[in-house]
Amino acid sequence: MQDHIGHVLYHVLIVIFPILLYYLLVIQNNFNSQKFLAVKLFGMMVLILVLTLSFPVTYANGFSFDFRIIPIFLSFLYVGFLPGIGIIFIMLIYLQLLGESNVFTLFMNYAIIAILFYFLLKKYCSLLLYSKLMVLTALYSMIVLTRAITLMKNNLHEQILVMLIFSFITWVTLLLVILIFENLNQQILLQQELRRSEKLNVISQLAASVAHEVRNPLTTVNGFIQLIGRDDNITDKQRNYLEISLLELNRAQSIINDYLSLAKPNNTSSQLVNISEELAKTIELMTSYTNIQNVAVQSSIEESLFINGNKDEIKQVLINIIKNGIEAMGNDGVLQINALSKDQEIVVKITDNGPGMTKEQIAKIGTPFYSTKDKGTGIGLTICFQIINQLKGTIDVESVVGKGTSFIIKLPIYHPPST
Repeated sequence: MQDHIGHVLYHVLIVIFPILLYYLLVIQNNFNSQKFLAVKLFGMMVLILVLTLSFPVTYANGFSFDFRIIPIFLSFLYVGFLPGIGIIFIMLIYLQLLGESNVFTLFMNYAIIAILFYFLLKKYCSLLLYSKLMVLTALYSMIVLTRAITLMKNNLHEQILVMLIFSFITWVTLLLVILIFENLNQQILLQQELRRSEKLNVISQLAASVAHEVRNPLTTVNGFIQLIGRDDNITDKQRNYLEISLLELNRAQSIINDYLSLAKPNNTSSQLVNISEELAKTIELMTSYTNIQNVAVQSSIEESLFINGNKDEIKQVLINIIKNGIEAMGNDGVLQINALSKDQEIVVKITDNGPGMTKEQIAKIGTPFYSTKDKGTGIGLTICFQIINQLKGTIDVESVVGKGTSFIIKLPIYHPPST
């Protein structure tokens, strides 16, 4: 019994040591791209799987113990559904090479696990840490229960206690590894937020020191160009050049205004804002633009959706995101706008059927200097994210390449103070 437990503890080292090594490498390399991290993590899971399968602990006739379930769980949860399927097939192939005779039975068992993960993954990321641990505990308990039933059917009742001890060690190791990964994910998010804050701080300082100095000569040039345009002696071709110059000057002015919006603190007073009304007004305001682009707008807006915020800033966010959706589709598109209250939040979903975005593009949305448009600066969406964040809300982006993109704005619903 003690020898068996000693061997099981070796398996704990087989799992924990590569995971800690991966953790340190990721931290020191300042968090590589998500795709590269996923490849490294999948390779680590394959290594753990091969090692734990190569040195099983036999505790009954025909029954052995290993930690294969941990790399399988981690592959599904932190690499993806398809990598999880892949690691199951790698496990079955390796067991076949080792001379395993029950490969088909294992295939059926792990097919059931894969189906459970298919439905679990849709909600796993949104769960709190405690809920994640409870869900995984329940899932692993089902596996332990099937093992106990199998031992009982084979009249190996004396081995049930041994199996339960091994399973308990596996469960503790699984939860420990999950905590490590959750901590790593939190570190990555905090680092990304820190970098974003540093960028915003640099932009704010730059805007505060330069914007006013740039606006003054722009205003002067703009005025003289307009005066020249009134001269009857210039040709139509020259007048056309002047109009183009004015358009570019106005564009430069707009960019400077965006930078100033980032630089200035939000000192505006909060007020009761009816999102339903502001959304309807924004749709009406954008009607001429949608007609020019030949874009149809379909809306479903729940009435009397109130938040505590600034009306002008909310309108700025709505106009920016709706305008981006229209421009992303080009001609003959359909923009779907829905607004409703759900779980003490107001949810505004703006969906276009444009070209969509990749996961890498989605990860960069809202950061300064990044835009999917040829002439965009990315500042407009950065301001939108900043405004919503100040209102204690969030903006989520969902997109499928070739199908379209959804911007989901979530804001805390207004609760009047109790009297």
